Amino acid sequence: MICGQGLMMPFSGFLLTKLGLRLTTLLGGWIMSAGMLLSYLTIQSSFYVLAITYGFMFGAGVGIAYVPPLVCSMKWLPEKKGLANGFVVAGFGGGAFIFNQVQTAYINPNNIAPNISLPKHPDEKYFDDPEVLDNVPSSFLILGATYAVMQLIGVLLLFEPQEQSRDKIQKNSPSSEKEKLLNANNEDEDGHVDPSIETTLDPKGSGLNLRPTEIVKTRAFWILWWTFFLNSLGPIFVSALYKAFGQTFISDDNFLALVGAFSAVGNAGGRIFWGILADMFSYKTAMLFLCSTFTVFILTIMAAPYGGKPMFFIWIFMIFFIFSGSFSLFPTATARAFGSEHVGINYGLVFSSNIISGPIGALLPIVLQDTLGWNGMFGLLSGFSVIGFILTVMFNVKRPTGENI
Repeated sequence: MICGQGLMMPFSGFLLTKLGLRLTTLLGGWIMSAGMLLSYLTIQSSFYVLAITYGFMFGAGVGIAYVPPLVCSMKWLPEKKGLANGFVVAGFGGGAFIFNQVQTAYINPNNIAPNISLPKHPDEKYFDDPEVLDNVPSSFLILGATYAVMQLIGVLLLFEPQEQSRDKIQKNSPSSEKEKLLNANNEDEDGHVDPSIETTLDPKGSGLNLRPTEIVKTRAFWILWWTFFLNSLGPIFVSALYKAFGQTFISDDNFLALVGAFSAVGNAGGRIFWGILADMFSYKTAMLFLCSTFTVFILTIMAAPYGGKPMFFIWIFMIFFIFSGSFSLFPTATARAFGSEHVGINYGLVFSSNIISGPIGALLPIVLQDTLGWNGMFGLLSGFSVIGFILTVMFNVKRPTGENI
């Protein structure tokens, strides 16, 4: 799924220029929903075909539909890109608050406990009760149809600001005078403005306007790419396995579903919080704080078996709250560092790091858990976060005037 999303996000920016905001978003949404609906058939036939429908196809649709609302929101709030991105991706992260409960209530309405484990992993619990398993295929039909209807409604509510609205935004912007000065400084002797410089309403922006072929030649792009790669490994691991970790000392499926639901609230709220933090200070300040706090919580969650349900609930909530910031900070950093005109494709290129981090994040527990155990895996994830901190310290983009953003 993550590979599909990472592969299609740069393509989404291209589709946005060809098909427009609504068609691109609806196309992506309905590809995702089609993958969910088809999984009703594939889950009953082949795991590998299921990996295509519920995995790659689902992710590809997400990748196509993900970028256009971000680009649209930044046009409406050009000076508050962090806030705009935070609210859009909060919806993406917060959906699990509803659907974790819907899925559990439908598939396991009687709160049956998982009752089998594999010989090599006695702490990991699985279901084999027909009362639970028989509900799984039809859940794909219910969810796929629900998603498709919600996506259509969402697309009908999408609007880009018209020229009159943009002029009003420009006129009321406190940075408009600063922008006129910036553009004047970049005029050549004939009065022409350097085409690599954009008029931006974001006072924290670089003023640059770089194409995808240009950003891949910059040091700043590769620092963002590798930081996103490292920061993605923790969310992939925790999202997939927090429930399996909880089952090692908690035998309550409803409680674990509740943890997932409230963690989705943390996931959504965190995206807004970190976006606001980037607007108040900078991407760099916010990301350094994110990496630091994630390292602390991912290391100390090792004590959760001793703290029981309350500690597990709080720590999982906070980990989701913290790592969610990456999804509002990186599009904000991309727009500010390289400009807004090509931000759809440019952010897709930054996000392409997930093409690699997805498989690695999924395979790491399989390959290393027997050797490292849960505590070793948490320690490894904290190490990735420390490297992300170091890379963020090295991140630097200069305005044409020589100032750092």
